[in-house]
Amino acid sequence: MNPASKQERAHNLSGFTLMEMSAAMAVLVGLSSALVVMMQQHVTFLRLCRQQVFLTSEAPTIGNLLNRILNSADHYFVYPSKEEALGNGLPTLARGSAVKLFFKTASQTTECRVLSVEPISTGAALRFYTPVSNTLQSSWTVTSKIRSASFLCEEGILSVSLVGPNNEAVTYYGGAR
Repeated sequence: MNPASKQERAHNLSGFTLMEMSAAMAVLVGLSSALVVMMQQHVTFLRLCRQQVFLTSEAPTIGNLLNRILNSADHYFVYPSKEEALGNGLPTLARGSAVKLFFKTASQTTECRVLSVEPISTGAALRFYTPVSNTLQSSWTVTSKIRSASFLCEEGILSVSLVGPNNEAVTYYGGAR
């Protein structure tokens, strides 16, 4: 065998052919395209999860608090505003932004509390008030992470409709004992 042909054959066998390189490049382009699509889906999923934070974390806590408050009340009236609920205004048969709740104490007297929706710079806040003599003492804020809320009493059942920061709508129902 000719030594030149051995060298020529060894030279031809080293490296990759154009076809092999093209196939490798096509596989790499396909993989990178798939990774880009997966990354876009992940970013979209994270954005959707971030938008649903109100429904997954805040709404259950609000529901638990409202359940305790509304179900321990003896009776209630819906008012158009907090001021009318605290004063001696007339209750409304339509939606209102405040509800006056009446509770029986251990000494069989009746105490009233007001649950009210109030505008704030970031949307609205749901606040629970305790009237004390002629002044108003704010007990605590139920939530300040809502866009709006309203109260409605239909057939003896009180509904509290909340709209979250991303227009999520949640309605809670409660009744007097």
